[in-house]
Amino acid sequence: MTWPFHTSEFKDSYCHILDDEYDGLVVLSKYPILTKRHTNCAILITCECENNTFVVANVHLPWDSMAQKEQYIVNILKKIDEIDTDYAILAGDFNCLESSSVHHYLTGQRTLLNSEANPCWYDIAEVYADITHSKPENTLDLRNNPRWKGENFTYTSSRLDRIYIRDTYPKSPPLLKSFSLFGKNIDEQSGYCESDHYGVVAEIRIAYQGL
Repeated sequence: MTWPFHTSEFKDSYCHILDDEYDGLVVLSKYPILTKRHTNCAILITCECENNTFVVANVHLPWDSMAQKEQYIVNILKKIDEIDTDYAILAGDFNCLESSSVHHYLTGQRTLLNSEANPCWYDIAEVYADITHSKPENTLDLRNNPRWKGENFTYTSSRLDRIYIRDTYPKSPPLLKSFSLFGKNIDEQSGYCESDHYGVVAEIRIAYQGL
């Protein structure tokens, strides 16, 4: 199987939407959504495909409080750990850098609030950059995205939007086929991109059981 699917394939998709005071989050799946949960700044769904089960969490952490980000990401992982699936995917706008406590916590480099991410999580963009001998691109592009045109910020462009996959040991890890950004094209009429952040998309191949 391939995950996630291109949007053109969602003709008969299944959907879970959370619309609260802070943000609207959505997960689309080509396969029936089995369970739905939510916690602060995240929605979680499970689905099954070809005898493999998945939990997918879509997150949008707050931009203005590191303390809240740390608390929320710990709680989100606790929710994920309560769900028994073969694979776990964590994606969204984390509103923090690769040097942040949140990223280091997810990748198993530090603890947070007396909690550790075990198994740890792998940043798909970093993995793909290592495979292709390249460098992960910024998703918050303050110099080229027209949304920020004319703004003389004292901070720099950064990579705030990421996809993580949880370590699958002792199961065989999935095969990362591709990773890219989308939403970078500028609309001729409006003069804007689709969002103030670029989107991220990955193609991950899961082997069939027994192969």
